[in-house]
Amino acid sequence: MPTSHAPKDFIRALAAAVQAEMPAPRQEKPFGLGAPWMYHATPEEFERLARLHNRILRKELALAALRQERATIMRRSIRRMRRATGKD
Repeated sequence: MPTSHAPKDFIRALAAAVQAEMPAPRQEKPFGLGAPWMYHATPEEFERLARLHNRILRKELALAALRQERATIMRRSIRRMRRATGKD
């Protein structure tokens, strides 16, 4: 009886390809690798998961950059505020 589920070799190959595309400092298992539900996903769903995973990583990196810029502005403003009140 043929199955429409993805074989384990395909899952491993896809996971390796996704990890190769990930930014260098964050090497982690992509989108729940090894979870029981993954063995019931179709190859098309795995391709979509890989794309979504990469998009999520890029958005997280962009959000981290925005938070870092916000923190820099806050620190500069706090220093100005302290200088204005005579607290150095």
